[in-house]
Amino acid sequence: MKIPCSVEILTLNSEKTLKRCLESVRDFEDIIILDGGSTDGTVALAEKYGACVIPQTDAREKEVKINDFSAVRNKGVKQARYPWFLFIDSDEYLSPEAVAEMREIVNQEQNNIHYAYKLPRKYVVNGEVVERSSMYPNYQLRFFYIPATFGFIKKIHERISVKEGYEIGILKNPEYVPMGDISTLKKKWYNYAQMQIHTMKVTPKTFSGLFLSNSLIFVKYLIKYALTFMRGSGKRMPFLYEWYNACYHIWLIKEAFISLVKVKK
Repeated sequence: MKIPCSVEILTLNSEKTLKRCLESVRDFEDIIILDGGSTDGTVALAEKYGACVIPQTDAREKEVKINDFSAVRNKGVKQARYPWFLFIDSDEYLSPEAVAEMREIVNQEQNNIHYAYKLPRKYVVNGEVVERSSMYPNYQLRFFYIPATFGFIKKIHERISVKEGYEIGILKNPEYVPMGDISTLKKKWYNYAQMQIHTMKVTPKTFSGLFLSNSLIFVKYLIKYALTFMRGSGKRMPFLYEWYNACYHIWLIKEAFISLVKVKK
């Protein structure tokens, strides 16, 4: 019997990774694909798996880039057939154990202690699960009961807003996050940094706070990376992935400074 839960996946030319993602959520009853005008076989593959395919925007252009992730996510929430909701990216996939956990939670209906859950995330590089990284521990709130939330907020790095009084639980089993080519990831992360700053009003005061907080995070990542050499066992995240993940915070400072200079001019 399938799990009475809606699953949301955003796609844009995601044919290469989507099959693995869809296979991992095939036990869920309602699969919602929000597509950005893919020109490859993404839509055909999604329909083959019985997913409901919806355009991310009303624009008819192909390959439309998202500039407001929360707006797109909330569009999927409105299309959900069930109150329990999971969102996952098209290049990610769930462990069978995480699926089993979610099935148990949904089946408990009103007897749950929590109505929103964070998923532990494990990175995968060249087919191997990474056990040591400065990015760990990594949890994201991906699974929730819709009536317990206000919807998604923030245009970039969107997150679900949980209503007061609902405690957040943590699943025991992970979702897997394959890391792509480092040059592609570097470009993607830099674009995110630009987008994040463009959503802010940068003033001398906000720049000062942003500079301090992101400098500290950058140093923290470097210290945590050094500790991965001395602690734990298993595959370690390759250095360049660690470096550019930390550099994201330097890019934020750079883009904020550029924005501040433009305002002064």
